[in-house]
Amino acid sequence: MKRVIVMMLAALTTFGTGLQASDKYGSGKHFADSLKGNGSGVLNNFKPGEVIPGYTENPPESAHYGGVTSSSSASLESAGASALNNSEVGKLTSEVIMNRPKDPISMDAPFISGGFDVQDKADIVTNGTYDNCETVNVSKTEITSHVCERTPAAELTCTRKAGIKDNVVRKTVRKTYQKVVTLDYSTTNWKWNGALSIPEKGRLLHVAVDGERLIIPWNSNCNRESISEKCKASVRETISLMGRDFPVDVVVYPRRDTICTGGQNSHCTYPVRDGWGRIHQAFDTDMQVSAGQSFPVMKTSKTFEFLKNMASVQVTITLTLDVEVTEHKPSVEWVETCPFNKAEEVLQGSQCTEAGGNRTINIDGKTYTVYSDCWAWKDTYLKQEADNGSCDVYMKNPACTASRVNCQEKSGSACLQEEVTFSCEKKVTGEAQLCSGQLVCANGECDAIENGTSDGFGKAVSALAAVTAAAQDVAAMNDVNVRAFTGKPVECRMAIAGFNNCCKDSGWGQGIGLAHCDSEEKALGKAKEKLLTVYVGTYCSKKALGVCLQKKKAYCQFDSKLAQIVQAQGRKGQLGIGFGSGKHPDCRGITVEELQSLRFDRMDFSNFYSDLNAGTTIPSDSELAERVKEQVASALQQSAGKGQ
Repeated sequence: MKRVIVMMLAALTTFGTGLQASDKYGSGKHFADSLKGNGSGVLNNFKPGEVIPGYTENPPESAHYGGVTSSSSASLESAGASALNNSEVGKLTSEVIMNRPKDPISMDAPFISGGFDVQDKADIVTNGTYDNCETVNVSKTEITSHVCERTPAAELTCTRKAGIKDNVVRKTVRKTYQKVVTLDYSTTNWKWNGALSIPEKGRLLHVAVDGERLIIPWNSNCNRESISEKCKASVRETISLMGRDFPVDVVVYPRRDTICTGGQNSHCTYPVRDGWGRIHQAFDTDMQVSAGQSFPVMKTSKTFEFLKNMASVQVTITLTLDVEVTEHKPSVEWVETCPFNKAEEVLQGSQCTEAGGNRTINIDGKTYTVYSDCWAWKDTYLKQEADNGSCDVYMKNPACTASRVNCQEKSGSACLQEEVTFSCEKKVTGEAQLCSGQLVCANGECDAIENGTSDGFGKAVSALAAVTAAAQDVAAMNDVNVRAFTGKPVECRMAIAGFNNCCKDSGWGQGIGLAHCDSEEKALGKAKEKLLTVYVGTYCSKKALGVCLQKKKAYCQFDSKLAQIVQAQGRKGQLGIGFGSGKHPDCRGITVEELQSLRFDRMDFSNFYSDLNAGTTIPSDSELAERVKEQVASALQQSAGKGQ
């Protein structure tokens, strides 16, 4: 008994659990069914403008998208180049790239080699005190600044990219259409009814209605084989179209025939015959119609009897329309990207970068083929190699680093001439005695190092020479126009197609490929190698039809390095007075008032040292100190000999 009860309880529990599961399944299925189709509905009804902040369906950038069949991205490339050359961000980026000097690391640089020296002699510092004196080398690094000119590697190119442009031509064309309209008889209005559908949008100018064997239904007034006037009067057929009624010309009138099979008036029948007619009517109109526009066409009979199962009739309607049609005439469209004024540059050559051939474009489902000999060109207007110029000595010195680059001549984003400031380290050494931790300067060498007066004699003589040269220039002039260090303008021709560059800063000793350069240009090249020139600018010296055929560089050339140093560092560097333009150089001398404002102690005369050394031997500061000591000792001996 208990076993039976347990089994019944188990069955009930299972049944209840099944009911609960069934209810949950039903709820889940109902929920799933309610979601059917909602996913696609959410996408179809999604409105981005209501969800995404600042959303726009037609951003300006969409103008650069030519579709999946577009043959090029010339518009986007042109916009990018324009932004790089004209926007503030683009200009800043180009300037940073141009003016960021390279900083080569050399193990021979004083600040690195000095560190290794300290490392190698670390025991002197760490071994403690030492009572005796020993000779040690002392050193100091001097930082000097030098300004020079150089020609950077540069290439000025324009690009021309071809794309396919859809040239849409709209014109009015006169077209003629013939439409066959079937007219079906209807007992609703007792007429033959049809409809004319306009085939194309346009201006409707002329309509012609033509039809043959149009039914003329029989009526009782035409009850004989012969046609009576009464019968004729009862017949009138019209075709109605566009508010106009046109008569149908009767060809055969309706009648009743007599057919006897058993002789005359014997076994006779009298069938009725419908007549038929034709229509050839036309009219002019002037109305705008749309494609698919419908006009009712009806045939009406004046008299009708027993009109049942009447056959359909057809009329041909001829329409004359003026239709505006659109023709697509794709053609090659060129987009040029030129980040400089090409009218001021000389074209050196052109290179096809995308081979020619056929390309296609799909317009409104129709494919058009367009041919071009070349689809992209690269036009080179200038391609100059790097020339270190007066910067060569500093660029080759591992102790010198370019600290500032000033572009003197630009064309677009390319720099054609640079003025570079180099910061150079010079390690000055001398001997001293290290006694019980104290540095004793026995011969005066370390005093010069400590006071920072290395090469002071050379600097003093150079400054004195500059002042003396200025005085000589001034003394040779009258009181009206007193100037010192006057230069002269000189110029040279830049490279063009087929000719080498007559404005090279170096290499004039070999003269390779420079045979076409004139004597003035060769003299200028040697003057630049001797550091006697200041770069002024570039200009187009020959034009034809707005195209530059020859460019020249202009310089101010001076008689001596001293004059060049004072003009470049004094007039331009300190006073901020320029040298004019490439087309109009200003190589005037420096006035007395301007000379009085110059700080000769701040000028770098290192370029003049070679000329100074060529005339005499310049003693170093240590040699000067030694001479002074010898002179003092000699004076003391003489005094002792005299008993003083």
